Amino acid sequence: KINDRHGHQAGDTVLKRLSDVMRKMLRTVDIIGRIGGEEFAVLLPETDLQKATEVAERLREEVACTVVTLEMGMALYFKVSIGVVSLKDKDTDLNTLLNQADKALYQAKENGRNRVCLA
Repeated sequence: KINDRHGHQAGDTVLKRLSDVMRKMLRTVDIIGRIGGEEFAVLLPETDLQKATEVAERLREEVACTVVTLEMGMALYFKVSIGVVSLKDKDTDLNTLLNQADKALYQAKENGRNRVCLA
C-alpha cells in the first residue's frame, strides 16, 4: 500500500526504518532476514514460544509508534503483522518452520492486521 500511495522510494524508506527498529529491539545473536517484498523472518536462538511471543509483541508495539518522514514532510506510520512459530522437533527443517510462520502471519492479517498470531 505504501508503494502504491507514496511511491517506491517511500516504501524503501519504510523497509529501512523497519530494519533499524528490529536491530534496536533484538539481540545481537538474533538473525534478521528479508524473505522478499515486505516480509521478514527473525530467528531467536534459544527462545521458547512464550518469550518469542513477548518479543514479537514488543516489536509490533514499537513499529506502531515509529514514524517515517517523507520528503514532503508528511509523517507516515506503518504497522506489522507477525506470525510466531517455535522449533519443537529438532528434525523440523527451516522450510517447514517458515511455512508454519507464514500461516500464522496470514491468520494475523485475516484477523485485522497489526497483531501477533501463533502457529
